[in-house]
Amino acid sequence: MPNSLKEDLCKKTKDTCSKSCNNNPVDNQCDVPTLKWTCSCGDNKPSVPSYKFPIPFTMCNLDHQNCATNCQHLGKQHNADQVCRLQCDSSFPCNSEKAPVDKNNGAAPKLDISHISGKNQATLLNLDWNVSSFFFFNILNTLLDFTVAKTRNIGIIAHIDAGKTTTTERMLHYAGVTRKIGDVDDGDTVMDYLQAERDRGITINSAAITFGWRGHRINLIDTPGHVDFTIEVERAVRVLDGAVTILDGVAGVEAQTQTVWHQADRYNVPRVAFVNKMDRVGAAFGRTVREIRSKLGARPLVVQIPGPMEESSNGMTSVADIVTMELLEWDNATGATIKRTPLVEGPTFEEAVRGRTALVESLAELDDTIVELFFDQAEGDHMQVKASDIKQAIRRVTLQGKAVPVLCGAAFKNIGVQPVMDAVIDYLPSPLDRPSAIAHHNNGKKTDIALQENGKLVALAFKVTHDPRRGALVYVRVYSGKLNDRSTIFNTTTNSKERVNRLLQMYAKDVEEIPHITAGNIGVIVGLRDTRTGDTLVQSNDSASIKSKLQLGRIDIPSPVFFMAIEPASASEEKPIEEALKKLLREDPSLHVWTDSESGQTLISGMGELHLEIVKDRLLNDFKCKADMGKMRISYRETCQSEAVINHVYDKELLGKRVRAACRIALRPLADDADMEEALDAGWDKEGGSLLQVDVDDMKEYTDDAEVASSSSAISQEEAQQAVKDGLLSGLSRGALLSFPLTRVQIRADKIQLFGADTTPGSIAACVSHAVFDAVKQASPALLEPMMEVHIEVAEDQIGSVVGDLSGTRRGHVIGLESSSPENQFVQQEVNSVIYAPPDSAMAGGVHHQEHATQKRVIKAHVPLSSMIGYSSALRSLTAGNGTFSMRIIGYGDMSQDRERTVIKEIKGY
Repeated sequence: MPNSLKEDLCKKTKDTCSKSCNNNPVDNQCDVPTLKWTCSCGDNKPSVPSYKFPIPFTMCNLDHQNCATNCQHLGKQHNADQVCRLQCDSSFPCNSEKAPVDKNNGAAPKLDISHISGKNQATLLNLDWNVSSFFFFNILNTLLDFTVAKTRNIGIIAHIDAGKTTTTERMLHYAGVTRKIGDVDDGDTVMDYLQAERDRGITINSAAITFGWRGHRINLIDTPGHVDFTIEVERAVRVLDGAVTILDGVAGVEAQTQTVWHQADRYNVPRVAFVNKMDRVGAAFGRTVREIRSKLGARPLVVQIPGPMEESSNGMTSVADIVTMELLEWDNATGATIKRTPLVEGPTFEEAVRGRTALVESLAELDDTIVELFFDQAEGDHMQVKASDIKQAIRRVTLQGKAVPVLCGAAFKNIGVQPVMDAVIDYLPSPLDRPSAIAHHNNGKKTDIALQENGKLVALAFKVTHDPRRGALVYVRVYSGKLNDRSTIFNTTTNSKERVNRLLQMYAKDVEEIPHITAGNIGVIVGLRDTRTGDTLVQSNDSASIKSKLQLGRIDIPSPVFFMAIEPASASEEKPIEEALKKLLREDPSLHVWTDSESGQTLISGMGELHLEIVKDRLLNDFKCKADMGKMRISYRETCQSEAVINHVYDKELLGKRVRAACRIALRPLADDADMEEALDAGWDKEGGSLLQVDVDDMKEYTDDAEVASSSSAISQEEAQQAVKDGLLSGLSRGALLSFPLTRVQIRADKIQLFGADTTPGSIAACVSHAVFDAVKQASPALLEPMMEVHIEVAEDQIGSVVGDLSGTRRGHVIGLESSSPENQFVQQEVNSVIYAPPDSAMAGGVHHQEHATQKRVIKAHVPLSSMIGYSSALRSLTAGNGTFSMRIIGYGDMSQDRERTVIKEIKGY
């Protein structure tokens, strides 16, 4: 939308805001965010701007919510108008009995645009309001320059099917972004917009969207929960300031919950937890809270408990807030209206008192300020500590990573979502609250990148996608400075300049063009040719950063475990397939493509069966490639079992020019982790599961086979060192048996020999790569197979058959057996002594005691990945359909000679 149009609309907003508010400030600002003005609202009749022209639903909905917020802020138990459609003719007085009438009966509004300048009237009239109404919402909420303190960069992380997308869709609806709540089952969600996501009902691609809530800007990323798409979570948490972890109230803390939790731990991301699906039979809030402590190692702070459940009600309808001691009730179809009433005497009130007492006590252990307030102002009474003081204390300990606020609800029933959005504002950090980003220089020094809006530009590319019309879209987080439209930037990772054609704000699949991305914000760049995930971007005239190759911490990329062959249907399809694969590789760093040296086949590897199924689907349907896809196979690794030393001379003629180089390679196997740690302490570099060392100090140059001074070489030591390292990495990428990557080896390259003009960096790299391959052939090469840590949940009486199956034909090793919930007496004593969790007897849908009667156990085992293919069907057969399992890769294990011969025959065919 043109800036002039925005200015017209914003001017109108400013004028009406001024007329409808008086001089009594509420938080010193207008609750409808605008460009550069503030608006104060009266304390008897809170109000919001009165719009004299019909506007989209999203803006009306925003006004309605702000009216409700104002009432709550003033301590009034008023209900704002419950209905706001497409036409707003007046402001919304609180506690009004009359709601605005939808004069258009749900149709797109006819705009009165007399106040809009002529050149912009056509733009307004051509907008499809049913699709694009969020653009007006952007004007008031997202495209404006919010202060960094009022920005939240958050992610939604969870195990698959915990309700991430369901919760996110309701957030968007309550924030006014959508008129209708998207449903995963109906395939009409905003965040899961890929066809493959809608077909399967799961999130595959992390999607970003920006919206406003309570005068704050929220940049939200919804991440996948499936283990095959762990990289999407990894690159999201790398740039987030906070996260909402969603837990299934029935299943509790699940395997992938632990995985994504530990990913967030690595980046010290503060979190709030939302225990979802509390309307389901078997949901147990207290048990889930205890598992947050026992399985995740976090300290939960319960700030809500489930409200009373009546037999006549259809599941959960309320939540008790133990901070404000109020009952929150959702009593309409969309959950847009919350009725807040003080808790009254009864079981829920008594439990809330216990919860508040425990909350204040826990905060007192973690925060000195709340201790002073407890004694000085509340006179030692837990119930007299102000709600605002408790919230501030919760925020402090959350930002410090000492605790995790825990809320509850049922997103599918539209219960409990708005308090989660409030918790994002109240408890999660702004970019200013986070530690400075750490950048590395090529000399090994580190630099703190302070968040400065007027500082030098430093940004990280964390995701790349391809749009059929716009080309490559590079998602970036700006840590310092301002990224401007049409500017030239420098990629310090690839050592190349890039041109910014356009900057976009993403709304899932929809976009809005913006003039800049400021420090602390997330946006998208159009026009970058070579930038990939993990690359660092600086201003093109920042000579100091460019010279020192300033780099932000890169994103960890997991190793692929499955691969398949791809064959063009005809020779004419080779080029389109090659281009499509290039785009996929740029989008997905966990994807690998290589060519088999013997068969000439193109092979593509990924994180799992589903991952490669999605890649196949995109190649055939999105990119319209005509190709035959081979059978999915395990991606093995190779290693060596003995030592080898190779002196290698590379001497070839390429395009009529002689190229030469020589080197020595010393290779040996790594025995164990202790062996690796010892080498790392001695200064070796780690690459994947191997160690490398480059020595160019004794580099010599020869002319006509006579040694001359090395100083006469045209290649510097720095260039030679990089060329040797490139050669080592190339050598590691291909083993001697089946061309799988090498791991668990230690390689040293030295005695580099140059031959005047015949030697180039490319010839040095080729020499080293060939030498590594020859050394591996001499060092007793062997295959390694992916090993999985498997968690299988079964009933007590089914343990024997499942363990027998694992230990027998599946070649597994059982490492532990435990309860599905930590009911061990000593574990529970430790958990209960540290945290408060409400009892579940009245909240678990009537089956809590049955659950203990048929207590499930969790079998932990290490099993080769090849033995787990098709395990879902086998487990259903063994457990009459009651068993469940999850698995994650933990490394690579040795194979017997018989098994190795079988694998080689399967892949080679002989």
